Amino acid sequence: MTRTTTTGTAPGYASGPADGSRTAAVAAVIAVVLTGLPIVVPWLRSHPLPLVLYVSVLAAVTAVALRTGSPRAARVVLTSDLVLGITLVTGLGTWPAPLGVAALVVLASGLLPRFHQEREWLRPGVFNREVLWLTLATVVVSGAALTVWAWLTDPSGGPYLTSLQQKPLLVGLLGILAFSLINSFCEEAVFRGVFQTELTPLIGALPAVAVQAVSFGLLHITGFPSGAAGALLAGVYGLLLGLVRRRSEGMAAPYVAHVCADMTIGLLVLTVL
Repeated sequence: MTRTTTTGTAPGYASGPADGSRTAAVAAVIAVVLTGLPIVVPWLRSHPLPLVLYVSVLAAVTAVALRTGSPRAARVVLTSDLVLGITLVTGLGTWPAPLGVAALVVLASGLLPRFHQEREWLRPGVFNREVLWLTLATVVVSGAALTVWAWLTDPSGGPYLTSLQQKPLLVGLLGILAFSLINSFCEEAVFRGVFQTELTPLIGALPAVAVQAVSFGLLHITGFPSGAAGALLAGVYGLLLGLVRRRSEGMAAPYVAHVCADMTIGLLVLTVL
């Protein structure tokens, strides 16, 4: 899958709004930001009034996006609704399954006329010298940042990764590899895949990179890294992955970089924490 030259700008990478109205863009941006807030789900499940308000906001954003007639905004809010809806029903224990399910449903929705898509976010993209170095730099920076953060904070690795500490080394390594491949696929499919691709014609390329990065950062308040510092680190990382996605015009390079970061997390939990 190696190519040495780019072939021009891929569809969906226009520099400014090219699909739908400003209302569609606003609705899509709100939906993307809301997707980064599963942290509130456990609290919402035990507080009926805030839960009703939360669901009402989701419903209103969805209705507005659908009313604009923008297929891109519709795909964004459909993804957001699925991620948050599944998380509300199942809790955070099934994460990142809601992301994977949402991505697959949105892909299948392309069979419907209303949601027809070019599926730009499935394109593997190019691996020219610029993309290779940018990907490598992202891997090195993220690995160093995760290591320093873990050393300073001594965090928990979460139930799944922590359970691997008690397993034989080979089983632990295979468990880390499985976690890295699946988690990276789910997160990349939604944030750099659906969200960045669909937002780009609505609000422009760089704003789309920024919005998905903000949502990705919020998502990690309870992740690894966690807390305010973790959210900031994850947001910067999401920004780097978004730039890799844009420069490579595809999903392969950011996915590889993400797998490396998740492998780093797993190895830190297995050997250091």
